[in-house]
Amino acid sequence: MRARTSLAAIVLVALPRIAGAHVGSPDVFVDTSAGPYHLLVTVRPPYAIPGIAAVEVFVPDGGVDRLRVAPLPLTGPGARFAPTPDVATRSPGQTNVFTASLWMMTAGAWQVRLDVEGSRGAGAASVPVPTLPQATLQMGRGLGALLVVLLALLAGGLVAIVAAVARDATLPAGATPDARARRRGRIAGTAAACAVTAVVVLGNWWWTAEAANYSRYVYKPLTADTSVTGSGILSLTLRDPGWISLRRVDDLVPDHGHLMHLFVVSPALDRFWHLHPEARTPGRFEQRLPRLDGAAVDGRYDMFADVVHASGISETVAATLAPGGAIGHDLQGDDSAWRLEQPVQSDVSVLAGGGRMVFVRDSGPLRPRTLTLLTFRVEEADGAAAADLELYMGMPGHAVVVRRDRSVFAHLHPSGSAPMAAMEIGERALAAANGVPAAASEHQHHSAALPPTITFPYGFPAVGDYRIFVQVKRQGRIETGAFDVRVE
Repeated sequence: MRARTSLAAIVLVALPRIAGAHVGSPDVFVDTSAGPYHLLVTVRPPYAIPGIAAVEVFVPDGGVDRLRVAPLPLTGPGARFAPTPDVATRSPGQTNVFTASLWMMTAGAWQVRLDVEGSRGAGAASVPVPTLPQATLQMGRGLGALLVVLLALLAGGLVAIVAAVARDATLPAGATPDARARRRGRIAGTAAACAVTAVVVLGNWWWTAEAANYSRYVYKPLTADTSVTGSGILSLTLRDPGWISLRRVDDLVPDHGHLMHLFVVSPALDRFWHLHPEARTPGRFEQRLPRLDGAAVDGRYDMFADVVHASGISETVAATLAPGGAIGHDLQGDDSAWRLEQPVQSDVSVLAGGGRMVFVRDSGPLRPRTLTLLTFRVEEADGAAAADLELYMGMPGHAVVVRRDRSVFAHLHPSGSAPMAAMEIGERALAAANGVPAAASEHQHHSAALPPTITFPYGFPAVGDYRIFVQVKRQGRIETGAFDVRVE
C-alpha cells in the first residue's frame, strides 16, 4: 500500500488508565519450570501497597512434596537475598495445587521466588510481579458513620470524666459539690473539650496529609504526546505524569526485539494492527501508519502501547486515534494487520493464507479470575495439522485479549501474561542468587518445526464479551485468527 501525500487531520488524545502491564487485567499468569517441575502460577497483586498478594501454583505433573514462596525485588541487591520463605499450603482435595499469601511492602518491580522440592529433586523459579498501588482504599459510609459516633462518645466521655474528677475529687464522701467545686469542674471540662478538639483537628490534618502523600504514591500510567505528519508518520513521546521516582522514560529494554509494541483496534473490533514504532530519541517513537479504515461513525480507534523498563516494570500506554483522512504505508518487518472478512466465531477462524485456526476448548464455561489454558490449533483448509509454523518475534505465537468495551486489554505469550523481558530479568536474578550462569530463554530453543498447537495461560478479569486475536507466523507470513468468547 502506497503512502498518501496528504492528510486532512489526525487527533490523538492520551487516555491514562490504571493498568500497569495491561489495561484492566492486573493478575499475573505464568507457565514456567522450576527444575524438573512444570508450574502454572497465578499471582494476584494487592490493590493497595502495602498489601497482600495471593499466590496459587498448579503442578500438572504432580510430584511436589514442598513448595516455598518469598517476595523480593526483581532487580538490585535485594534480588539476591531472599527473606525467609513461607511454606505454601496444599489445597484440600487437590494434591497438585498450592496457595500462599505474601506481603508486598513497596511499589515497584518485585518477583515471587518459588522453591520446589519433590520426588524429582529440587528446583526454583522466579515470577515477575509489578506492585502498583491502584488507588486509595475508601472507607464505607456505614463504617465512617459508626466511627464518628464512637469518636463523639469517647470525646464526650473523656470531657465528662475530667470535669467530674476536677469537681468531686477533693470532696468528702457523700458531700454535695458547692458553687466553687462546680466552677472548678466547668473550667476543667472546658479545658478538656478544647484539648480533645485540638487532638481531633490535628488528627484530621495528619490523616489528610497522609492521604495526600499516598495519592501521589498511587500508580499513574505513562502518558503520550502524539502528532502525525502530513505523510502519515506518527510521533509518540512518552511522558511521566509525576509518579514515584522508580520510573523513567529513557530506560526501556527490548521485549521480543522491540522497545514498543503498539496495538490499534477499531471500536467494533473489526480491524486490528500490531505495529512496532522505532525509537528516535529516548522516550520518543515514530511509526509509519498503515491505512486505517473500518472505524465507527466517529472515526476513532483505540491504541495500546506496551513497553518494559530496565527495572522489569511493564506498562501499557492507552490512547485514542481519530484520523481525518485516508493514509497508508506498507507494513514492514514484524508489523501485521487483520480485518474482518466474515463473521467471527467462537471456535474456528479462517486465516488469510487459506488455512484455519481452531480454538480447542473444554466443555466448561469461561469464568472470571480463573486460570484458563487458551489453546489454539493451526490447520490447513482440509483439517490437516499445519507443519509450517515459525517463530514470530522469538515466540510460537502471540495473543491479544480485548473486552468489547475496550476496558480490558492484555498481551499474552505461551509463557503467560508477564513480558519476556521481565521474565529474563527474573531468570538472571535467580541465576545470580544461585551462583550459576543464567540459562538461555526457553523461547530461543525451539526448532524450526513448531507444533501446530499453541497454549496461552490467562484468567479473564471480569464477566463480559471478549475478542481474542491470536497471531502466528507461517512461511514468513503473519497470520491472525479472531475469536469471540463470553465470560460468565
